[in-house]
Amino acid sequence: MERSRAAMAAGALALVSAAILIPVYAHEGHGKPAGATFDPNAPKKVSEATATAIGLATAEVDFGAVEDVVRLTGMVRARPDALFAVAPRYAGVVRSIAVQPGDRVVKGDPLAEVESPEIAKLLYDLKRLEADTERLSADLRRAESQVASLEIEVPAFTQSAEIAEAEIQRLVSAGESVSANLLAQRRSEAIKLRADAGLRRVSLDQARAEVESLRRQAETTRASAEALRGTLPTVGGEHATELLADPARPGLVRFVSPIDGVVITRAAVAGEGVDAGRAIVTVGEFSRVQIEGELPEGLVDRIAAATNSKVRIRRGVGATSEIVAEGTIRFVSPVIDATKRTAHVIVDADNSSGSLRQGQFVDLSVVVGSSDSAVVVPASAIVKEGPLQYVFVREGKGEDITYKKRDIAAGVRDDRIVEVKQGLVPGDVIAVGGAFSLSQLRGFVPGAPEAAAPAKSDDGHGHSH
Repeated sequence: MERSRAAMAAGALALVSAAILIPVYAHEGHGKPAGATFDPNAPKKVSEATATAIGLATAEVDFGAVEDVVRLTGMVRARPDALFAVAPRYAGVVRSIAVQPGDRVVKGDPLAEVESPEIAKLLYDLKRLEADTERLSADLRRAESQVASLEIEVPAFTQSAEIAEAEIQRLVSAGESVSANLLAQRRSEAIKLRADAGLRRVSLDQARAEVESLRRQAETTRASAEALRGTLPTVGGEHATELLADPARPGLVRFVSPIDGVVITRAAVAGEGVDAGRAIVTVGEFSRVQIEGELPEGLVDRIAAATNSKVRIRRGVGATSEIVAEGTIRFVSPVIDATKRTAHVIVDADNSSGSLRQGQFVDLSVVVGSSDSAVVVPASAIVKEGPLQYVFVREGKGEDITYKKRDIAAGVRDDRIVEVKQGLVPGDVIAVGGAFSLSQLRGFVPGAPEAAAPAKSDDGHGHSH
């Protein structure tokens, strides 16, 4: 009884399966284009509509130069001298901001104004130091004049004392013919002159010491004023900041653009307090950029020997991506990173088109050499299938044009073209655009008409009846 039920169930399942599969087989056979085959090696015949859809393009094989290229990746950076963060040195309050992100500015254009109480106090201190310097300078000049006067008086008094002493000696030699009163008078005069000369010498030493002291004080005060002045914005000039000469608002500072460029960020609004060192506006210039990457240790010698070599730059990671800029190798670091085993490399690149943006990852093709007179094809013409590589060669004329698969042996390749050692000769016409899409189309049986692509209908099967 159990076996009979099992047999009945199996029979019912077979009937259901047959009912399901019969329509499927019917639909697979229904609408199969005449002359089409799934043989991957069969020639491909393409209508104009299909050629447009797959981006089919052809070119003639010819001799050319193939370059030895090293592929790297890198990140776009602004040049260090072309990116400025405009930030106050002292805390204050933003009074106005004249620009928005995206605005083009030229060197000297006003960007923002910040009023700082700290700057106002420092300006007061600076004026006080300048006044002290002037006072000390005046005292120094008076002391120097006194030294000069004493330097004249000391020798004069000394010489007068010596003359008086000589006169006393002459009178003493005369004996009794000279009165005692006269001799006493001359001795008194000589002693006074000698004393005066000594006092003048002491005064001279003191005056010289005072001059030295005043000179040191004046130099110290002047240096303090210069140091303080160096921390403050200037009035006018071509600096990133300038102090506005407004007596009513002594701490008002205007920030101007230090370069020609574009405003990248604006990080404050009028009336907002800002701390010292906080950027309120960032200005950059990106007509030339640098690209930083890491070079594997094994390639360092090849690239280092090719400093200033041409570099092709792409935004995509594929060799067939569009070249958006060109540059040159500027620097290969002499230091190998102990962890990554790479050397830092910097590429200078022209970015007049604006295609490269800060922080963007790019693909770099560094040209380290070239070989002339090779049979070459664009890299986009080659289709890879496992270890095999092939192209599609155009054959026939007019309405009989077909594209036939042909295996090739590839040689040296760069980021644009590939050397073909076997399989093609100059003059062959091959598909250089849409080659992979050609490989996905049905083959064509010679002698049979090309079938049109099935039109989609409302029956839900994607073809018409």
